[in-house]
Amino acid sequence: MTTRVPAFLKTLFRRKRNLWLLIATVCIIALGLIFYYLIYPQVLPQQAIDLFDDVTPPVSGQKILVFAPHPDDETIAVGGYIAYATRMGADVTIVLITNGNKHRKEDIRYAEFRKATGILGVPENNLVFLGYPDGGLHKQKEAILYQSFKKQIDDYHPDVIIYPHQKDYHLDHSTAGKIISRMLEEEESEKIAYQYLVHYEFIYPRPRRFDPDLYLLPPVRLLGFGETWQRFILSEDILELKMKALLTYKSQINDIILKDLFLSSIRKNELLALFSR
Repeated sequence: MTTRVPAFLKTLFRRKRNLWLLIATVCIIALGLIFYYLIYPQVLPQQAIDLFDDVTPPVSGQKILVFAPHPDDETIAVGGYIAYATRMGADVTIVLITNGNKHRKEDIRYAEFRKATGILGVPENNLVFLGYPDGGLHKQKEAILYQSFKKQIDDYHPDVIIYPHQKDYHLDHSTAGKIISRMLEEEESEKIAYQYLVHYEFIYPRPRRFDPDLYLLPPVRLLGFGETWQRFILSEDILELKMKALLTYKSQINDIILKDLFLSSIRKNELLALFSR
């Protein structure tokens, strides 16, 4: 004997099923929006570039010390600033912190580093190689790193120090940034110091594409809280030099993920966060 389900129960079950489908759809959309917000760091609109002060341009005779965790960071973050500085007659020294050997390409990456920095106008004698393991800076004793970085500053006596942002998502960058920031806080003599950002959350800079007509803007979450971001506007010829230097890093650009990072760093400006105690 077949039991028939009353029509009103069928309608009720159908409505409940539709309700659960609606709830599930809303939850999926909400989770998607949350995921999007976490993955894609929000940045200011392009017009906001006018709200930022200009970085004080380097001048002849000024001594500038740049700390780069890996071969390429110096060019990605401040290649335009370096090229302008050397053109103006400033003395630029670049300290390469790690050996860039995470994928056993130390020799290749060192050669690319020398070529790129040469294009930016930095003589090879002004390149310092500390040789710490790529990707393992956070595993080193902090006291050793502190003394190693301090020695570079004490020996060179720079007027300007440029180093990684302590909130950079790459551990090599944030480790170096935190140690150098602490060192500067303990310094008696005040130096001009700037931090640069290369890696932040999962997709930065935004938009993640080659578009040299756009401005580079900081993530919204890094605005305020003592952060003073400044812009360094690049002339067309300086931007071309930066692009030429970036393209020497063939070992990195061949990686599809890193390629997007490289190309999206080619903007009408660079960004630096002014260090303050």
